[in-house]
Amino acid sequence: MNLDGLGQVDLRLLVAFNALMEERSVTRAAERLDLSQPAMSRSLQRLRQLFGDELFIRQSHGLSPSPRAEQLHEMLRPLLDDMLRLVAPVTVDPSQLRRTFRIGILDLFSQMVVAPLIKTLQAAAPHVRLKVVNLEAYSMESLASGQLDFVLNLGDEAPANIHSRVLCYEEPVCLLRRDHPAAVMPLTVEQFVALPFVHFWIPGFNEHRQLDQLLFGKALTRDVWLETNNLMTAMNALCDADLAMIAGKRIYSVLPRADELVALPLPFAELEPVAIRLLWHRRNHANVEHQWMRDLVASLFGPLGDESAGQRSE
Repeated sequence: MNLDGLGQVDLRLLVAFNALMEERSVTRAAERLDLSQPAMSRSLQRLRQLFGDELFIRQSHGLSPSPRAEQLHEMLRPLLDDMLRLVAPVTVDPSQLRRTFRIGILDLFSQMVVAPLIKTLQAAAPHVRLKVVNLEAYSMESLASGQLDFVLNLGDEAPANIHSRVLCYEEPVCLLRRDHPAAVMPLTVEQFVALPFVHFWIPGFNEHRQLDQLLFGKALTRDVWLETNNLMTAMNALCDADLAMIAGKRIYSVLPRADELVALPLPFAELEPVAIRLLWHRRNHANVEHQWMRDLVASLFGPLGDESAGQRSE
C-alpha cells in the first residue's frame, strides 16, 4: 500500500484497536468509545482483515493480544498521539513566543499605544519585538503584500480581504493653547469658523471630511493656514502660532505639549464620533499569534473590540 492507499483505511479502526489493546475487553472498549458491543465486535473483525492477523485471543480473563498486536500498538500509539496534537486547537504561550510584529501607525496613535504595549510585552512576552513604521498612503498595500502585520488608523470601512477591529470611538474636539483668546466655553459657530487652523493630515483618511461637509451645508468654511502630517510640526504650530486643530478627545490627552492646550467641544451636535481601527490581512485572521496580539492591542483601549471583515474578492 502506498500513501494514497491510506484513503481506503477507516482511521476509526485504529482508535478502536487502541481501545481494545488498553481495555483487553470488547465490552469495556465499546463503552469507552460509546459504541455498542456488536459494533465493536465488527470493528475487531475488520481489524483482523486489515492486518491479516487474529490480533486478540479470547480468554477467561479477557482478550490476550497476539505478538503482532503488541508490535502494532507500539508503533500506533505514538502516531495517534501525534494525530491528536495535529487536530488539537493551537494555543499561544506568550512567554515562549519569538517573533517580530510589524505595525503601521500614525504618530497620534503611537503616543497612546507603543509605550504601554512595550511595557506589557516586557512582562508577558519578553521575546516578542515590534517594528513600528509611520503610516503612509501605501500602508494598506504593505498590509496586503505581507510587509506589515497590522495597520492602526481611523475610518469606517476596510478594503477587500482586510479584517478590522474597532478599538474605540473618538469624539472630535477643538484644540487651542490655554491662553488663546477663544479658549473659553462655549465655543460658538462664529468663533469656530473665525479661527486659523492647522490641518493634521492622516494618510488614507480625511478626518475633516464630515466637519467640512457640515460647514459647506451651512455655507461656511474654515481657514486652514497649515497642512502637515508631522505631529511635532502640528503641535508646535498649535502651541506657538495661535492656531486651532481638530483632534480626538482621547488622543488629545497623550499629545506632546498637551498640558499647554485645552480641548473645547465643537459647536456642532451633528458630528459623530470616529472609529479607531486595527486592521490586518485575511491571511492572518485565523493565526493564533496574530489573534493574541490583536487582543493585546485592543486591551489597551478598553472593552470595545468588535471584529469585522472588509469585502473579499475570492
